[in-house]
Amino acid sequence: MVAVTGIGLITCLGTSAPECWDRMVQGHSGIAAITRFETTGLLTRFGGELPAKYYEMENLEFPRRLRNQTISTSRLGFLCAKEAIRDSGVTAAGFDPYRCAVISGCSQSIFQEGQEWPNVADQRYLVVKEMVNAITAWISIKYGFKGPSYNIAAACASGAFAIASAFDYIRSGKGDVAVALGVDMMLNRQSIIGFNELLALSENNDSPESASCPFDNRRSGFVLSNGGCALVLESEGFARKRGAPVYAFIRGTAVLSEAYNIVAPEPTGREIARTIELAIADARIPLANIGYINAHGTSTRQNDLSETVAIKQVFGNRACGLAVSSQKSMIGHTIGGAGAIECAVTALTLRHGIITPTINYREPDPQCNLDYVPNVAREAKNLEAAVTNSFGFGGHNCSIVLEKSC
Repeated sequence: MVAVTGIGLITCLGTSAPECWDRMVQGHSGIAAITRFETTGLLTRFGGELPAKYYEMENLEFPRRLRNQTISTSRLGFLCAKEAIRDSGVTAAGFDPYRCAVISGCSQSIFQEGQEWPNVADQRYLVVKEMVNAITAWISIKYGFKGPSYNIAAACASGAFAIASAFDYIRSGKGDVAVALGVDMMLNRQSIIGFNELLALSENNDSPESASCPFDNRRSGFVLSNGGCALVLESEGFARKRGAPVYAFIRGTAVLSEAYNIVAPEPTGREIARTIELAIADARIPLANIGYINAHGTSTRQNDLSETVAIKQVFGNRACGLAVSSQKSMIGHTIGGAGAIECAVTALTLRHGIITPTINYREPDPQCNLDYVPNVAREAKNLEAAVTNSFGFGGHNCSIVLEKSC
């Protein structure tokens, strides 16, 4: 088994894992009108911006020269990793730097927050800025981790793919520790225009806080947000040896390609179902042990329906008794960050015995008729295992199975 020993989480709800978790449990929305760049002429003028406190943290951590060498995506990933590593305490223990990996999931690192590349302040560092591998390189340099360091781009599933890759690295015996993170800072004019052209974004400018409503019959598209999350993963033996507290164990993963369409999910749900089934088989735990699905749940018509149908295919008569929820109802869609955020929240769910709600759930969709934990968090002290799903443009599917730590 692979242990989750550290979490670093930054979203529109807060600048740390405890703050984000508390606000999710309370059912808060972090979605609001955009303030950090001009939105005139855009069909969508709202999203999930990071809190003002985040930029204070960024200014303290990145002096002028280092700031000139990085873009906002790298800085966010670094700060998420810093919290996760501190939370885990792994650097205080004796570790072999050649057995410590850093793996990121990011889909679009070359865009600056709020503006289009290459409108950067200092062209001298343009090459360094646009390197997508810079995200993991800065972390490796800071902490002296000399194992594998690379980025995975799998659209909205990037963060989950990074975790699955880190899991395989540790389970193979090649490493003891991996920092796995997902991050994107895509809330900018160009991204909004592009997603609007695909009819993918909600245009509910009159009520942004309720625009993301996964599985609700009123859903009209996802809400674009900035955010990221890092997890420290360790082999169970290494974590136990140093007495590290464990949030949860990752037991199995599956990554597949639907080979269907560049943006649309396969409508019957069979490819999503296959991904979930393979992850549970990889975990080698009974299907009956799964009590919660952390859904991809984007608040788009087809994605939510396909995921619902897939869950029914996998769990049959048990499907209606499963709790299913989506944090995107509160924080929007962070693209490359989503899978890592949702994996971390699943670990916290198992740790605390509380399932975060799907807020803004008001009008049931007759075709989406599962238990979506509507609007209010739910106690789940007996929850033993859970699945978290991530699906990306291009047909990139990933499911991860986590189990409660004793």
